[in-house]
Amino acid sequence: MNYIDYIVILVYIIGFLFIGRLFKDNKSGKDYFLGGKSFGWFPLSLSTIATQLSAISFISAPAFVGVKQGGGMKWLTYEFAVPLAMLFLMVFLIPPMYKAGVVSVYAFLEKRFGTSTRVLLSAVFQVSRAFGTSVMVYTVALILTSVMNIPMWQTIMIIGVVTLIYSYQGGMKAVVYGDMIQMGILMLGIVICFVVGLNQLGGWSSFAAQVDPERLKAVDFSSMGLQEGDDFGFWPMLIGGLFLYTSYYGTDQSQVQRLFSAQSMGTVRKTLLFNGLMRFPITLVYCLMGLVIGTMVFTQADFQAMIPADKPDLMIPLFIREYLPHGGIGILLVAILSAAMSSLSSAINSLSAASVEDFFNRN
Repeated sequence: MNYIDYIVILVYIIGFLFIGRLFKDNKSGKDYFLGGKSFGWFPLSLSTIATQLSAISFISAPAFVGVKQGGGMKWLTYEFAVPLAMLFLMVFLIPPMYKAGVVSVYAFLEKRFGTSTRVLLSAVFQVSRAFGTSVMVYTVALILTSVMNIPMWQTIMIIGVVTLIYSYQGGMKAVVYGDMIQMGILMLGIVICFVVGLNQLGGWSSFAAQVDPERLKAVDFSSMGLQEGDDFGFWPMLIGGLFLYTSYYGTDQSQVQRLFSAQSMGTVRKTLLFNGLMRFPITLVYCLMGLVIGTMVFTQADFQAMIPADKPDLMIPLFIREYLPHGGIGILLVAILSAAMSSLSSAINSLSAASVEDFFNRN
């Protein structure tokens, strides 16, 4: 890294601190946590996808597709369940919760099952989300520290303090519109890695000739996932993915709170529909990036020697450090920070909403 990369990072940090200031005027708790129910489907959709594309996904999913033993495009099988989950939520789960006018999804449970259920499940969510987010931030900091010569405490401070400030100042508006910007940066980073990787391989035709054909297999109908080491059968992943995405998008406060922020139920439906249709192509893009860079690993001995056999997740950060020009390194570092901060800002906002609504302002 040189001064150009540091300038890119500094501009990014200042920009997000400005976003917090821009949306600091909130008139009430509902305005703060739900953005005054002013959001259209497009910003809500991008915000939801940005949160899903966490920094761990940006780093680990391409590594699984490109270099991990037993990996490949079979990662995509989970994504076939997303449209089914979105349809179920649109028809059955979200409409009654949205019409109830609650801020916390656990307030809806109180109407059905009582106060003790609301408090217990809110507490479980807060503990699990806090620990899960902490692990995500630590993992990102660990990876960046190992390849970018940035001390871990500085990485954690940048991710944590900046996200905390703009989330605290601007509430849900800062989170959603910040996620939109972060989504754009993240996709730019993926495209840069993809193009540079193809260039290193000599173009698309050279990549197609060298890629491992086994890693191109995305769907396995022959497997039911019942035997040891047989983990990626189509039907088990489709059914499991349906329950996973239904529970995450439909009952997790960090996701449902966005839907409660929509202008109308029609906006909610459009948001869910957009997510159902766009998750697959977006996931496909960063899986293709993983294939391209993974092919580089197996065809270029120098690059392969840099990656420890027991740490394939270092593939993307090492590629950024070794193959991107200055300025590009800064952009990709910002992309990783964006992915981490998008997930963290959602966690901060949803944790604060659950704490205030379920423990201190329960009605």
